[in-house]
Amino acid sequence: MGLFINNSEHPDVYKNKQNPQASNQVISRQDFLSQLIYEQQKANTALKKTLSELGMQSQHQEESHLNQWNHVGNQLNDLQSRLERYEDANHNLALQLNKQLELQKEISKKMTKQEEFQGGVLQRLDNQEALMDKISRQINHIRSILFERTNYLTTKIDDGYKITSSYVYKLMTGSDQPLTFFLMNNKQEENQINSD
Repeated sequence: MGLFINNSEHPDVYKNKQNPQASNQVISRQDFLSQLIYEQQKANTALKKTLSELGMQSQHQEESHLNQWNHVGNQLNDLQSRLERYEDANHNLALQLNKQLELQKEISKKMTKQEEFQGGVLQRLDNQEALMDKISRQINHIRSILFERTNYLTTKIDDGYKITSSYVYKLMTGSDQPLTFFLMNNKQEENQINSD
């Protein structure tokens, strides 16, 4: 307990302008019960302060947890909405994929029929090509026969013409010289006339 100075009635009592050299108290009396009560009050005050701080911290944590749970709840609601949209989109996509698969099956069947048809066409083309080769060989054979016959007939006609011409020439001129000799003489005469 501190020193009490009554400034209003005795302002100069217990005042010293110099610093005291040592304690002037010889005996001190302590009341352990008062000290214990004082310490208990200090402890109670500190405990109340600590409990108050803990209460405030607990309240802040509860508010923080509540905000976090609200945030998590909002996120869950948002996720649920998104999942519903994704489920709808996936359902539509599955329907489109099924349609696409059916279309591909139909196209595959048509392609198989087309390949069979093309195989038949190719077989017919092969047969046609073999037939065309055969016809081409036959035409070439006929050409060679016609060429031989034509040459043969040309030779025969030429020989017949020469015989007939010689006969007619002999009848007209009475000469035994062949017509070719007469034609050669005429040709030489024409060349001489042209050169002069």
